[in-house]
Amino acid sequence: MIEQSLEDALYAIVTQNPMIFLDYDGTLVPIIMNPEESYADAGLLSLISDLKERFDTYIVTGRSPEEISRFLPLDINMICYHGACSKINGQIVYNNGSDRFLGVFDRIYEDTRSWVSDFPGLRIYRKNLAVLYHLGLMGADMKPKLRSRIEEIARIFGVETYYGKMIIELRVPGVNKGSAIRSVRGERPAIIAGDDATDEAAFEANDDALTIKVGEGETHAKFHVADYIEMRKILKFIEMLGVQKKQ
Repeated sequence: MIEQSLEDALYAIVTQNPMIFLDYDGTLVPIIMNPEESYADAGLLSLISDLKERFDTYIVTGRSPEEISRFLPLDINMICYHGACSKINGQIVYNNGSDRFLGVFDRIYEDTRSWVSDFPGLRIYRKNLAVLYHLGLMGADMKPKLRSRIEEIARIFGVETYYGKMIIELRVPGVNKGSAIRSVRGERPAIIAGDDATDEAAFEANDDALTIKVGEGETHAKFHVADYIEMRKILKFIEMLGVQKKQ
């Protein structure tokens, strides 16, 4: 059941043909221990396919374009690496000069990949514009030492450190989801949904949009839902409104 105030807001904004910006992990699919297995199920694939046929829809994520294309094999626009690059109409666009960091994260990965021997349970994922350290299988007593090492590497290479759910990520400095979404939408009406700290920047920079926080925690979003299951119900409702609008 969608709360009445959110339902009313959705009715109003759908008449304005909004753009839709959706985080992936934790918003469309659950957070899982093995992030390399976050494939969309058939229900989600069908839902996003229908949604993007009626609305200008983007996936907004910390993941790479390649990962999202593998997990969600649809022809859909994306804002990736927390805003460092976009994939629009099949073309990759680097934002705020982030392409100058393309080789940096290869060097960081090479310098740190041996840490898996020092920190049992640590998993390290190399991306073009990020290196992600997954701490989900590590013992709590080792995490402060790992955090210090990662922060030192960030200082050496001049990159940004992000702390998320079970992860620490080194990423391109000076970019965020909020400014990336704003640059794409301009002043167009928008619906924005996300679950993590990186999505708060999207909510703050787009306070004229209909914003939805998924999951627990303090938020700048106007509305809040419990989890990705509730978020999917909202997307089905939006899609239904879109169908009605075109009839």
